[in-house]
Amino acid sequence: MPDPATLAAEIVAVRWRADDGGFAVLAAVGDDGEEVTLTGPIAHLHEGDTVEVQGAWREHPRFGRQLHVERLKVGAASPDALVALLGRVKHVGPRGAEWLLERHGDQVLEIVDRDPGARLREVPGIGKAKLKPAVASWQAQAGGRALALLLAEHDVPAAVAARVHKALGGGALALLQEDPYALAKFDGIAFATADAVARALGTPADAPERIHAALAHTLRASEQDGHCFLPREELLPRAARLLELPIETVDAHVADADLVLDGDRVLEPRMDRTERRLAERVRELAGAPPTLDVEVPADPPGGEHAPTVTQWAAVHAAAEHRLSILTGLPGTGKTATMRALVDLLRAQSRTVRLCAPTGKAARRLSEATGGAEATTIHRLLEWVPGEGFSRDADDPLTGVDLLVVDEASMLDVRLAAALLAAVGPRTHVLLVGDVDQLAPVGPGRVLEDLIASGIAPATRLTEVFRQAARSLIIRAAHRINRGEAPLDPSVPLGPDDVRDFFYVECESAPKVFAEVMSLATRRLPGHYELDPVADLQVLVPMHKGPAGIDAFNEALRESLNPDGPSVKGTPFRLGDRIMQTRNNHERSFYNGEIAVVVANDPARGTLTLVGDDGRRLTLDAQEAGTLRLAYACSVHKMQGSQAPAIVIALTRGHAPMLTRNLVYTAVTRSQTACVIVAERGALPTALSRVDASRRNTRLVELVS
Repeated sequence: MPDPATLAAEIVAVRWRADDGGFAVLAAVGDDGEEVTLTGPIAHLHEGDTVEVQGAWREHPRFGRQLHVERLKVGAASPDALVALLGRVKHVGPRGAEWLLERHGDQVLEIVDRDPGARLREVPGIGKAKLKPAVASWQAQAGGRALALLLAEHDVPAAVAARVHKALGGGALALLQEDPYALAKFDGIAFATADAVARALGTPADAPERIHAALAHTLRASEQDGHCFLPREELLPRAARLLELPIETVDAHVADADLVLDGDRVLEPRMDRTERRLAERVRELAGAPPTLDVEVPADPPGGEHAPTVTQWAAVHAAAEHRLSILTGLPGTGKTATMRALVDLLRAQSRTVRLCAPTGKAARRLSEATGGAEATTIHRLLEWVPGEGFSRDADDPLTGVDLLVVDEASMLDVRLAAALLAAVGPRTHVLLVGDVDQLAPVGPGRVLEDLIASGIAPATRLTEVFRQAARSLIIRAAHRINRGEAPLDPSVPLGPDDVRDFFYVECESAPKVFAEVMSLATRRLPGHYELDPVADLQVLVPMHKGPAGIDAFNEALRESLNPDGPSVKGTPFRLGDRIMQTRNNHERSFYNGEIAVVVANDPARGTLTLVGDDGRRLTLDAQEAGTLRLAYACSVHKMQGSQAPAIVIALTRGHAPMLTRNLVYTAVTRSQTACVIVAERGALPTALSRVDASRRNTRLVELVS
């Protein structure tokens, strides 16, 4: 870890400043007279500023030792700093800056900020044509500085302050002064931070707006646990603890908050609308007459890979109903059923589109169904960053006879609502998924709720095919799903069994760590002739701890890529295995997709990746902020994807996350080989706990 540091310094030069006003490289002189280089989201600072900064020392391969600033406090601005700040305002320049300073003194920022149009109009050389861009420039720069100073006073990290300013623009400070709790709506800013700013600006502890903000925050936070609503008796104590107020005080403001009360249930208005829209659309599709004019024989066709009667029933259901569902455990033929359906429709010149929540799942689906077009749901609905989906109820998908949605267990209510809203008037929809996989990361449990409601025909496949049954991975997955040990010692292995699953038990977490490292770096790659970086994935339930994802990533990189050259502007090395953690629609590089860093261009500030599907991508170094090392990752991040070899690490320290569904999902991510390495007692703990954590949803009753 980089060394932490705190120092007082004066800014003496701006070496580089990003165009968006965020990141900067500044030269400063410390109290001891030594020159230091400061980097980070500090573009609001100028020559002459005195600062107290906290951060971490980093050794840049080209520019040497630098202090990356995480928090800072700015002293009173010097005349030089004021001239530097004013001089950057469009059409003001150095001369205009000196004129403003001479006229208004050290209160110039406050005076101009009261009426920037009037004060800048007085600057020599700024006429009517130049005034509007000058005011806009003032608001962007001076507002950003004032905002940064305000947030720094309340110990808000500099990176967060820069993100707030970028999102809100020049009016950020005015907005926060009018509604300081607007700050709590930003990712990465806790309610406690917004509350500290609001209280400092004079908001009383029992102010209605403070209580309203806490109630809304509590409901948003509950979505991370999969909830669409909270019962009033759960919401009130959570919000009261957050506010440190009596429950009765909070309860008195529930009715006048901008929330939806549905009996004893409390929802955010957007979530209420989303859930109701989804339910209404499900009812419409389920009740609509079929529009897919195809001939489906009563009996399944013959042949070596002929569908079973149950599989063929799913084909009939998809043809005869606008909405149908196909579910089943691995090895039961979900993919074969989809292939039979696609082949049938293609033979009768019908148009089929296939989609999945993740890019890798979509590509795997296309391959499994004979090359039928498959995309991510976001791409299918033509997502536009900052605007949302282009395809919706007003501009639905057209020319599609059947839409197949694979990995539908990953659909949360928002994505499901957007997808079904965009279904055209003559399109049938088949949802395919395994409800025993992990629940969606977002709120809701759409596939499970739709099956429970009985509103659409659902075909559940249970028969394991002979070829699939030879795989110990398939057998282990089914046993784990039943809560049984993955291997049955009483059943001897047959000569045709595929020995692709192994279980290793260790006495302690350090031994688990050592065993996983040995398997992932040497033994499995050597035995199966795999690339340990591109073909093998370590799955771990938790990020922190001595056997967590972060520890594994650090150790695996040092073992597999110790000499990879550093990529300028990023924490990565050439040769690193990385994962995208947010959807990058411009690059078609989506959350959960994995790649290897293969090249970089320091002059252009770019890095080149090769995805696990063979695609070659070039990203700006600035886009690397959404990338993470992925030698090891969570099971949730791997859902919807697969890898040739999977190594699963389980320790008793992972107990908060250990469930049967998690282990089952992890095992089903493997294609060629899977090894569970577990501390004694960890696997039995997981097998005894079904991921039945209650999710507060209304979909079953809303569609009924």
